[in-house]
Amino acid sequence: MKDWNENEIACACSKGGVIVTAHPFDNLIKAGCPPVWPPSEIVQKLYQSRQVRAFAGDDLVICTSGLGYYCDLQSIHSEDAITWSVFGAAARAPQSVLEHWLDDLFTLIDLPRVRAEHAEIFLWRRIPHPDNLVSGGPEIDVGISTANALILCEAKWLSGVGSAQGKEKDKDQIQLRGEFLKNYGSKVYPNQPELVVVGIGLFHDAFVNTAPEPVIFRSITWGEVCSLASHPMAEEVERYFKWKKSNSNGPTIRLNLTARSDALFSAPSLARSG
Repeated sequence: MKDWNENEIACACSKGGVIVTAHPFDNLIKAGCPPVWPPSEIVQKLYQSRQVRAFAGDDLVICTSGLGYYCDLQSIHSEDAITWSVFGAAARAPQSVLEHWLDDLFTLIDLPRVRAEHAEIFLWRRIPHPDNLVSGGPEIDVGISTANALILCEAKWLSGVGSAQGKEKDKDQIQLRGEFLKNYGSKVYPNQPELVVVGIGLFHDAFVNTAPEPVIFRSITWGEVCSLASHPMAEEVERYFKWKKSNSNGPTIRLNLTARSDALFSAPSLARSG
């Protein structure tokens, strides 16, 4: 098939109809990144996936041909792939360009008090667990630190927000991130009073606000994020989003973007790929 830049790439298809690239790098925006590729954030995501069981025959051969094994980052449904392609690419931009884009992003999600000065983006870092402060707590898909704010983003594509989280399995992902900010944010980041949790999903109703006050909650769609003209790779990011959406499959993908469904597509084992 052709990628978002009209380049021919090898792809396979799972038993449930999920398209995957033969190599994970074929599923990522790399333009504008440093010449030394891959960056450390991507390397940590190149672990072997148990979802290889979803492939058979020639598709199994193709999906393991790139690395010698299958990695979740190869899935078109991978939320990690779009997270890197949008936020990872922006993080490598000159500081003035990054801050201009973040100014537009903060305006889009209605954060008028957040300033983009001294901004830094980090991906896939874990915070201490807010219930017991042990290591290996929630993985933050995107973190944004600025002169006066700490923003923790939870990224989704077709999968829903994880529930049954926390020590008692009675919380969801948004709540856990909000509780960390409420209880420890001002102690860890005493000079950044604006504490925010942001949900980024394919659909407007992908998230419910379960963050405790006074933590601010916002929700935005990938389509809105990818439409910002100030992104350093704006044209490619927009093409990438359209390519990814058009190749995400299943009868309940909601191509009309209306009715909500919990069973988003026919291969649930790959819904959380990435």
